[in-house]
Amino acid sequence: DGDVHRHLYLQGVLTGLTEVAERPKVSAFSCHISGCCQVFDTLEGYEHHYNTLHRNVCSFCKRSFPSGHLLDIHISEWHDSLFQVMAEKQNMYRCLVEGCAEKFKSSEDRKEHLVTAHLYPADFRFDRPKKMKSGLKHGSSPAAQAAAMPMDVSMETSEQFQVDPMEVGPSRSMEILQPAARPSVLEKRLYKSR
Repeated sequence: DGDVHRHLYLQGVLTGLTEVAERPKVSAFSCHISGCCQVFDTLEGYEHHYNTLHRNVCSFCKRSFPSGHLLDIHISEWHDSLFQVMAEKQNMYRCLVEGCAEKFKSSEDRKEHLVTAHLYPADFRFDRPKKMKSGLKHGSSPAAQAAAMPMDVSMETSEQFQVDPMEVGPSRSMEILQPAARPSVLEKRLYKSR
């Protein structure tokens, strides 16, 4: 073993290994991402910093994630407008562990799975509460958002109010049987969003 080591050293193969052990000192440098003031004295420190804080950043809200898997889950659950609608019909909440393919009906079910199956601590912060966005919950379903939106409802006849052809009900020449409780063909409800 010692003879092989000495032979390789004499051939110059080991000189590269000694250079790795003796890293040259470099002057301190800062992170190149705007707004980040972190300073480094080694390339390894910078690479670790960049990979953990700047590689997997949400383009919508600028939050940083330790892996691409967690970033994908975040984007679908927080910024995909169809996610909540689909979550009402099928299991959409993916497990946070990258190798696990389980999906759940709710984030609470996912949390229970992570605690029991993957031994996450029960007090682990799994979800940040969704912030209110202009009076509406950001992640609520479109139907819930529409129900929460204040609206003025007024009854007007089609002669008093001119509308686009796309908004007009059946033409007067068409005969449509309507229950007595509904407005007549000449009346229509007008919805205005505030």
